[in-house]
Amino acid sequence: MYKFGTLVLYDKRGVYKVKRGKYRQSGGAAGDYYALCAVFSNSNEIIYTPVDMTSSMRPLISGGEAAHYLELFAQLEPHMFRSGKPMDLTTHYRDLLASRKVEDCLLLIKEIYVKQREMVRQKKSPRQADTQYLKLAEKLIC
Repeated sequence: MYKFGTLVLYDKRGVYKVKRGKYRQSGGAAGDYYALCAVFSNSNEIIYTPVDMTSSMRPLISGGEAAHYLELFAQLEPHMFRSGKPMDLTTHYRDLLASRKVEDCLLLIKEIYVKQREMVRQKKSPRQADTQYLKLAEKLIC
């Protein structure tokens, strides 16, 4: 259970603040909900999400954890995913992001960086899926 004022990364949407620890949404399904308010937005967007659906959010990491992940990033060995089917690559990227683990997002970023460097050496342009998932992974990390 998240406490009032906790900053969380919600799904792939961004950073939100837990405004109420428990909230019964009027007119909605019975149960307890978090009221999440967007932090880096000028809108007054509020998202109501069931308390038991916390798999779609995680707390923000601390400065110490960020330093640890920077060290980890240098040590990660990307495994280049190769397949002739573009959908296989998209599924691979989606699976890494779906875990919601910082390590998996970092691995995805490093994998795509290495792949893009290889493509530049071969004088090829980056693929749209690579660019799209790189931006998404960076957004989830930063």
